[in-house]
Amino acid sequence: MSSDLLHFALVGPGIMPIPPPGWGAVEILIWDYAKALEALGHKVTILNDKNLGNVVETIKNIKPDVVHIQYDEHAHLAGAISPHTKIVGITSHFGYFEQPEKWGSYRDVFYSIIRQYQPNTYHFVLSEGIANVYRQAGMPDEKIIVVPNGANHTQFKYTTEPTLLDRSIYLAKLDYRKRQYLFQNIPALYFAGNPADHRFNTASPRYLGEWSKEYLYENLTQYGNLVLLSDGEADPLVVKEALICGLGVVISQWSTAGLDLTKPYITVIPENRISDLAFVESEIRRNREVSAEYRHEIREYGLTFTWSRLVGEYVKKIGVLIA
Repeated sequence: MSSDLLHFALVGPGIMPIPPPGWGAVEILIWDYAKALEALGHKVTILNDKNLGNVVETIKNIKPDVVHIQYDEHAHLAGAISPHTKIVGITSHFGYFEQPEKWGSYRDVFYSIIRQYQPNTYHFVLSEGIANVYRQAGMPDEKIIVVPNGANHTQFKYTTEPTLLDRSIYLAKLDYRKRQYLFQNIPALYFAGNPADHRFNTASPRYLGEWSKEYLYENLTQYGNLVLLSDGEADPLVVKEALICGLGVVISQWSTAGLDLTKPYITVIPENRISDLAFVESEIRRNREVSAEYRHEIREYGLTFTWSRLVGEYVKKIGVLIA
C-alpha cells in the first residue's frame, strides 16, 4: 500500500453474517463500507465475532491504521485496542438515540460509549441530531465526526417505467419501532420485512413477506414511493436506497437525518398527525403522485448519497485526524 492508503478494521456485532442474506442494516452497511474503501485502494478487515477476546487479539496482531466499531455495545473495546491503532471510531445505530426518554437500559450503553477517553478515540455519528446528544453530554466538538449513511447505487436497479407506480412500499422489519401495524389497512400500501410484531396481520394480501437482497435490488424501483413512519431512527439506509431507485419518501420526523426537506418528493408526517390515518393516507397518495413527475430528479438527488462519495469524505476526515 502507498503511504496514503490505510488499513481499516471494521468491527461488527457478531450476531449475523456479513454480508447478511436478508435483513440486517448494520451488516449491510459494514459490507458496503468495506467494498467502497477497497475500491479506493484501502485494505479492509471485517471483524464480526461474538468472542470479543478474539477481536482484540486480532487487532493487536494486525495493527490496522483505523478501527471502526460499528456496534455501540462493543464500545468498551476501545481501551484495549487504542494502543494498537492510530484511530478508534465508535458509531451507534440505536434508533432512539435522539430520544433519551426512551432509552431505558440503553442509558448504560450510552455512558459506556462516552466514557471512552482515549486520545485517539472519536465518535463517528450519523447525523447532527445525534451529535447534539453527545454535545449535551459534555463531549467536545473535536471528538465528534459526522459520517452520514448512504446507499449502494451499483446494486439497485433504476427504471423510468415502473410497473407498480400506483403502490407504496413500507420496507422494514415488522416491529414495534417501525409501527407498520398502525397503517396496515391503508389501501395501496404494501409491506415487506421479516415479522416481529404480533399486532401486524401477516395474512394480509398486502404483506409481501421478507425480501431477499436480490429481490430488493431488482424490484424496489418498481414502486411509486416508500413509507417509513418509525417512532425512532438514527439514519435509515432504506430511505437513501429508495431515493436512489427514484422513489419519493413519506417519513416520520425521526427518519429525516441528512435530507433536504424542501424537496417536493420528501413528505414528513408530523408526530401529532401520525394516528390520523385519513391524513396519512392522503399524504402517501399525494406524495406518490408528485414523485411520479420527479422520478429522474429523485434519482439524481439519491445519487448524492452513494457510498463511493460518502466514504471518500469519511477517508478525508480520518486523514485529518491522523495527520
